[in-house]
Amino acid sequence: MRSAWLLAIALTMQAPAPIALRIRVFSGLDEVTGDTRVTVFKAGDRQGPVSESRPGLAVEAAVAPGSYDAQAIQERDGRVVAIKWAERLLVMPYPDEAGRHLEVINMKSGFGALEVRSPEPGTTEVAIFSAGSRQQEAAGPLAGPDYTLFVVPAGRYDLRVSRHGQMTWHPDVEVPLDRTRFWLVP
Repeated sequence: MRSAWLLAIALTMQAPAPIALRIRVFSGLDEVTGDTRVTVFKAGDRQGPVSESRPGLAVEAAVAPGSYDAQAIQERDGRVVAIKWAERLLVMPYPDEAGRHLEVINMKSGFGALEVRSPEPGTTEVAIFSAGSRQQEAAGPLAGPDYTLFVVPAGRYDLRVSRHGQMTWHPDVEVPLDRTRFWLVP
């Protein structure tokens, strides 16, 4: 009995599985990930980076669950054109994210991002419209390996989801300022 109890304690004390953190960088509506160097730190500790990328490379890191700060430095022709800190990015093992977490950093103020995932990959089309206005899309979708991404001015939006020949509307979805909202298609 005692050994089963010790085994249960040992299992609960194991380090949590790492999460695949992906960071995409934008300047307004334009993606500049390829021109940006990103350094990820444990939140509040900027001495030893957890991950660093160089311009031209995708920003991906396996990190432990926790809170992180990221510094994005956009370069053009060998010169720094913008620097942005994204602080207190919460990376946790949410079941809907399946061990993968996306964060978007926008070098310009006023923007947010909406990551949309479907429980059935490849069968869902999503469009985003300003809240209450369903005539013209607010932004085009940006494809990811298993998600659709919208980078838009922060605010409220209506989503149109087409799946299996059926269209549904999901009104009043908030896209937060300087953050990435994760939304799973119901």
